[in-house]
Amino acid sequence: MPNRVLGILGGGQLGLMMIIEGRALGIRFYVYDEHGNAPALQVADRAFVGDDWRELVLSSDVVTFEFEHVNPKALANAHELGKLRPSITSVMVKQDKIKEREFLREIGLPTPKFKIVESRDELKSIVKRLGKCVVKAPYGAYDGKGQYYINNPSELSEVPNKYPLLVDEFVRFSREISVILVRSASGETKFYPVIENYNHEGILIYSIVPAQIPDEVGARALSLAKQLAEALNYVGVLAVEFFVTSDGDVLINEFAPRVHNTGHWTLLGSITSQFENHVRAILDYPLGDTELLRPSAIVNILGKPWDEDMVNKILSIPGTKIWWYNKAEVRPRRKMGHVNIIANSIGEVRKRVFEVMNIIYGEETEKILKSPWPKPDM
Repeated sequence: MPNRVLGILGGGQLGLMMIIEGRALGIRFYVYDEHGNAPALQVADRAFVGDDWRELVLSSDVVTFEFEHVNPKALANAHELGKLRPSITSVMVKQDKIKEREFLREIGLPTPKFKIVESRDELKSIVKRLGKCVVKAPYGAYDGKGQYYINNPSELSEVPNKYPLLVDEFVRFSREISVILVRSASGETKFYPVIENYNHEGILIYSIVPAQIPDEVGARALSLAKQLAEALNYVGVLAVEFFVTSDGDVLINEFAPRVHNTGHWTLLGSITSQFENHVRAILDYPLGDTELLRPSAIVNILGKPWDEDMVNKILSIPGTKIWWYNKAEVRPRRKMGHVNIIANSIGEVRKRVFEVMNIIYGEETEKILKSPWPKPDM
């Protein structure tokens, strides 16, 4: 029996996919989550719940995390024992959106203009000056939660009266893109092709690869992501999300020190998935090939229960594969699964994305896609 044990803090879908993809390497996986019905616990070699994180840390050779908002005591303990990868620095910076922005600024990476406000009067003044902006809570804000799109001071009643808050200028971008890289302990770095993303109300709807952007924009994004990884002395998979402005500027919106939703296309469209490469990197195995096999995409299944008819219709489209996360409860906007899509051309991928979205969301599709891609010629 293999004697390498990888402990995962967090039992969500990212941990689930990491285990399924990492099985081929002969690794044993231990998983901790506060909730006993978390998806990754269902496929773990050992499941740890409640306060059992101590035993997971002690019995694992290496400890990683599938989400940055996990038990801080477990993270600290794994760090103290020299087992945590990526490093605790990358997690601590990411857990607080204000720290994240200040860190990016300190190392000279471009971001949207931002202000940190400490009072309601200060917030009103900045919103009045900036006009349209995005107000963000520093903790626990992800997938659109804790983010408020404000047009003028009269709309601030939606924003909790709790400070400090991060206020971003509203960036009128032409594209949202992301870079997924993997970096080993020795500093070897490999990049997946740049990804083009469509988000609605702060949550990812679909991604497509390769991104339809000028070469110089892609090269700039890769360079910035590499600078960030080096500044963090990073080990593992790192995701960096960017805005591309109409002038061609590339601004970092945020990063994720872990495997990422925009990298799910690698499960079908790449030689080595982001999940397998994360396991390889943190266990100090040689990194896998990140080459794109065929144009690819993913569509998130948000807030929808398992439905046999929906599944049959999606799988009838060539080049599709469904990953269902088996979460115990369906909630609006919750990620219940995703659909992988491959095709022989970008045009065909776009067509299949639109078909899949119509199956999942029906009449909601046009509302979700406020500016949907033009339908390709049939």
